[in-house]
Parts: sequence; C-alpha cells; structure tokens
Amino acid sequence: MSAETEFTDSTSENNNCRVLVTGASGYLAIHCVQQLLQQGYKVRGTLRDLNSFEKANPLRQLANSDQLELFRVALEDDVDLWRKAIMDCTYVLHIASPCEMIADETIVEIAIRGTLNVLRGAAQLQCVRKINCLIIASDASHLPWCYCARIHIGYHTLPFNPSRNEVNGAVGHKNRTKLFTENDWTNLNWKYLHPYHRSKTLAEHTAWNFMEKNPDVSFSLTVLNPSLIVGPSLQSAKGSSVTIISRFMDGSMPAYPAMKLGLVDVRDAARAHILAMKDRKSNGQRILITAKTLSFRQIAKTLREEFAKYGYRIPRIRALYIAVWLYSLVDKEALQALSLYGHEDNFDNSKAFQLLGISYQDVRKSLLDMAYDMIERNILPRKKYIEKKELV
Repeated sequence: MSAETEFTDSTSENNNCRVLVTGASGYLAIHCVQQLLQQGYKVRGTLRDLNSFEKANPLRQLANSDQLELFRVALEDDVDLWRKAIMDCTYVLHIASPCEMIADETIVEIAIRGTLNVLRGAAQLQCVRKINCLIIASDASHLPWCYCARIHIGYHTLPFNPSRNEVNGAVGHKNRTKLFTENDWTNLNWKYLHPYHRSKTLAEHTAWNFMEKNPDVSFSLTVLNPSLIVGPSLQSAKGSSVTIISRFMDGSMPAYPAMKLGLVDVRDAARAHILAMKDRKSNGQRILITAKTLSFRQIAKTLREEFAKYGYRIPRIRALYIAVWLYSLVDKEALQALSLYGHEDNFDNSKAFQLLGISYQDVRKSLLDMAYDMIERNILPRKKYIEKKELV
C-alpha cells in the first residue's frame, strides 16, 4: 500500500497499526500516546532510560497500556538500534528532542543526528507509511515558547538599549508584528539565536533535505510547528511551559514583560499529530499548530481572575524594559525574556484548518486547566482549599 493511501478512523483498522512515538514521556508525546491508545492503536514509545520510574510509570498508568511497548533508545544511538525501534511500525511521531538545558552547539549535533537516525532507520524498512516530525521553535513564529526555559546563557549579551530590529523580531526577523505563515523560517544569522533554536531549525532542514535526496522511500513526511503548548500534563516533570506558568503563579514574577505569545492546548496539539498522521493531504507539508495569541497581560488577567482569591500573587503591572534588563543581570530566565521584550506572535493558522479540519479549545481554559493540574501535582503550592477540577 502506498504512502498516499488515506485511512479511516475505524478501531478495527487501527488495531492493525503500530505507531512509534519518540520521547514518549514528554509533555506532548505522552498525550499523543494516550490518544493513540484510546483510538485502538498499538504504540511503541521510546525512552532514554526504561528504569526511570518518573518517565516510565506515567506511561504504564495510561488506559489500554497493555497495547503499549516501551523501547530504550536515545537520539544519539546507532541507526541500527533505531531501525529495530521502528520495525513493524506503520507510523512514526518523532517528538523526541535534545534537552534545552544543553546550551552549546552539542545540542545541534544531537538534534540533527536524531532526526537522521529516525529517517534512515525508516528508509531501511518498507513498513512505514508516514513520519510526523514535531519541530517546536523551528518556524519563525515559534521561538517564544521557551523564553522562560532554564537555559544556561553563560554571559550577558543583550545591550541596555537594543535596536528593535535586532532584538524584538521573532527569531531574528526585523518586523516584530509580522504575520507569520508556513513560508517563514528562523533567521540562522541572528546573533542572539540560542543553540537550542538553531538545533530545531537545522533538524527540520535536515529532514526535508533527506526527503528530497531520497524520493523513493516508502513514507511521506509532515512537519508540525506548534506555538507555546499549554494545558494539563500527564506526568509531573517540569518543562518550559510549566516554568512559565509557575512564574506567573508563585510570586517570582512581580511584573510581566511586554510580549505576546501564540498558544495551543496540548490536547489539541496531540490531536493534530494524529490527524496529520492519518490524512494524506498533509503529506509533504509543514503546518503551524496554534490557536490564539495572548499578551502576558491577558495571561496574567486570566490566571488572576481565577486564582487570586486563593492567595496566589499574580502580577498586575507591566515591567519596563530597564527593569527587565537589570533583573536579567542576575536571572537567566529574565535574560531570555529580555531578548523577546516587545515581541508579538502573529500568524495565519488557516492551513491546519484547511488540511486537518482541526478546531481549537479556548486557550484561556487551557491555562486554567494547566494551573489546576500543577496544583494537584504539587508543582505549585496549594494556598487554600481548592476543589479538584475535572479536566476534559
């Protein structure tokens, strides 16, 4: 059966398909695993360490986990091991990514090698029909999702009074209010570009170059470019999204910087992966996955209206640039925010609707669901009695 064949949603057909999900314990990946299992697919998930209770146990607790197999492999492992991981899989959701804590060019090498390992491993087999690659922050409109990640910068590089053309454009683009589409890419020549973002862009270039040079492979490629992913987690590990919302809620952000970010619910992002996986219209496409743009003022207002009554100190005022600059001298997360001060995410998300027919949840509800979930998982302290929310 060719890669162009379109598949239905019937559970009986899904039962005959195995899907490989790389980095299966991650914030988005575990939602993909959950939804695939709910739809009757067999799933093989890759982990760096099968003995990590923190990583493996949430996966094993999912409904229908008897249809889940865990496989130990790391991005930098040999392609032969990746071929074994991919064997007998009809689809691959490549979501694994090198940790953003790696602040040097090593992360670029790992990201590229991991992407090539998956593609080369699949090319050695005839079972794979489709590979979906998740490339967060590859597209020009996607950098801000990790502005608050705990990344070691090493030294202060941003000037006191930066040119808006240099600093405030999304991923090095001069127009900070530009409407981004799938035709836009990260500016690799931007002097403030972090290796993590460079790795994402180069990994995607690597994937498309591989497909161009190997037109006879059995599978097609789709790349999904989500904005900042928010919403409840299925595991307790802290990621960049959790860090951002934590800082709004835990009092460590006395004022919010002037910026706007694109948001998408993690459950919608996972659903988009599965829709793209099954629909041949997405073959050979890169697709923005984003629901709505919110300013930090709007995010703070949404959280404050729900949680201030419980005692959470959520910022009410905007931080001036000079204040963020001074704070960035001693706080690496503030340094990331400084590089995006005045930034706005504006984009056209119509392609996802046209190709996948997807509609998105209200991201304000996603933010509230996420915060309640963080309280239940003790990521945020429980200030006062809060009833447990039923999340959908």
